[in-house]
Amino acid sequence: MAGINATIELRTRLCIVGNEYGWFHVWELYSQPLEASPMIGGAPAGVFSRIFGIVEFADGIRRVDPTDIYFCDEDNESLKELNKTKEGKINVYPSN
Repeated sequence: MAGINATIELRTRLCIVGNEYGWFHVWELYSQPLEASPMIGGAPAGVFSRIFGIVEFADGIRRVDPTDIYFCDEDNESLKELNKTKEGKINVYPSN
């Protein structure tokens, strides 16, 4: 039986959160169970969930709200160039 030869690459992305540079690692779906309210007519039991970005800073790793992350790498520059093309009214996807 042949073995599996696989390579996993964990890639980080340079980003800015507030006025601090960091390395973005991954998105995290954070979930926490919630107990039912003891009050009559109160909220039922459920689950609180939220998305966070895991970012490494010089002083440690923190969960960060996605709207606070500004990517400043080559991937982000590519998006900026695509938007310039759109603003220049160049029809990149002609209709049939």
